[in-house]
Amino acid sequence: MNHQPGASYLAMLERIDDVYNLAYWMSGDEATSGMLVSQTYLEGGNSATSVELFKAFRNVYLRSFGQEATIEQDSSVVVDDKDVARVLVTMAADFKLTVLLADIIGLSHAEIAQVIGQPLSTVRVWLHWGRKLIGQEVTEKVN
Repeated sequence: MNHQPGASYLAMLERIDDVYNLAYWMSGDEATSGMLVSQTYLEGGNSATSVELFKAFRNVYLRSFGQEATIEQDSSVVVDDKDVARVLVTMAADFKLTVLLADIIGLSHAEIAQVIGQPLSTVRVWLHWGRKLIGQEVTEKVN
């Protein structure tokens, strides 16, 4: 009897680090990140594609924290760029998620549009302004 997991299940497990990183950047807390990952995989099912998995993450996050969540960065964890992390934590959830899916996870603009349920043009605008906001905030902190 063959109990090998299916290819889609293995592909979903390969994304666990990406889901955890996304959860950490969205929440700023290790314990919360673990909870978000667990809930995402429970909701995502065994056959989720990457887009479906990140949609499940978005749904779990929004149910837990809403769009306007502001979460303090865990002071016990060292973040290489605390200024960037601080800006990201204060952004609206979908705005922040758009930037993270592009720059941390590496999804295409079209995939991000599917995840957040917005038109491709909106994704591009959010990426432009999100990156610009992060750059401005970090520059102000340096000066």
